[in-house]
Amino acid sequence: MIFVLITAALVAGPFLYALGLRNAKAHKAFDLLIVAAIAWIVGVHIIPEALEMAGYWALALLLLGIAFPYLIGRIFHLASRTAHAALLALAAVALVLHAVIDGIALMPASGGGLAIAVILHRIPVGMAIWWTFRPGIGDIAAIGAFVLVIAATAATYFFGATFIEMAESQLLALFQAFVAGALVNLVVVKLRELI
Repeated sequence: MIFVLITAALVAGPFLYALGLRNAKAHKAFDLLIVAAIAWIVGVHIIPEALEMAGYWALALLLLGIAFPYLIGRIFHLASRTAHAALLALAAVALVLHAVIDGIALMPASGGGLAIAVILHRIPVGMAIWWTFRPGIGDIAAIGAFVLVIAATAATYFFGATFIEMAESQLLALFQAFVAGALVNLVVVKLRELI
């Protein structure tokens, strides 16, 4: 039942976002909510956990992740569309990793309070997926991102022990720090557009 609820909350995100498109103020409020949700996930969950597990190396990779979009544009002289696609690919990986952690949090041993929090936070995550992927690379890619997130959550929820060992690895913490840095950059860019 918990897995059904978390999936329903995730899928409800785009529908709620679509309702906001009909009203300019609601649309801007939803955009700000999505940016805040991404900032919250990165700032409260991903960065502190990565720093705790990997220390100063995680901080170095976080800074590298923040610089990553600029490095892509400068070093490889890529078109902004290609750099944007690279950021979206990183965001997809981050979402899958986050879904793995959510699946672990939903396991019966984690407790009901945490499960409720994870379910509720999936609504803005669903909005963020739709808001980020659909305009950049289309409906099919956005739906694919949903499928990946649902599959990653299901895998850890139903087969969690193996993933718990993987989630505790220092290498994963370093990768999460890098991806978090790239997401920090995305949040700053979107905030500039919205304000």
